[in-house]
Amino acid sequence: MADALDANKAQPLLQSAERPTVPSGTITLEGLATTVAALLPENVIVVDESVTSGRNMMAATKGAPPHDWLVNTGGSIGIGLPMAVGAAVACPERPVLCLEADGSAMYTLQALWTAARENLNITTVVFANRAYAILKGELAALGGNPGPLALDMLDIGRPDIDWVSLSKSLGIPARRAATLDEFAKALRHGFMSDGPTLIEIPL
Repeated sequence: MADALDANKAQPLLQSAERPTVPSGTITLEGLATTVAALLPENVIVVDESVTSGRNMMAATKGAPPHDWLVNTGGSIGIGLPMAVGAAVACPERPVLCLEADGSAMYTLQALWTAARENLNITTVVFANRAYAILKGELAALGGNPGPLALDMLDIGRPDIDWVSLSKSLGIPARRAATLDEFAKALRHGFMSDGPTLIEIPL
């Protein structure tokens, strides 16, 4: 095929991008993506099921050191945490960053216990927007005017999930980051750790 398309003569198009500096201040989705891009270590495996909160994450890391990026398969919910466990077991010499939505994490949160039990080098970031936001978007795309009962099923609340307490109860050190500065500090700590850690980002 390369011969048929005369592609053997084509030169690869290499993108050049500078690595961003670590931002500070109030949490925004752009700021979170920039923080990840600024601090991503070389050879890290990123498992991304951040869904609505992390749509700009991959693009932001084009100036970061070489790394691998694993995403969820179409239509699945809950693959992020167990995929991170699988990546850490398969490549114990490499750090794993799991970018996870709170709704998706609730499907397979037992993977946190496995990460603690096996002392896996996974830094998990939970974007806690207290909703199945991706499902709200899909519902909105269908049109119409869903009633309060339908919308209530897509909220994660009453009570709100305390990811820090939940994580600690499963054996994983955790902290909540309410600013970009706190997120950067927690992310650095996670990457320097040899075992699992969790960061909750309230949105």
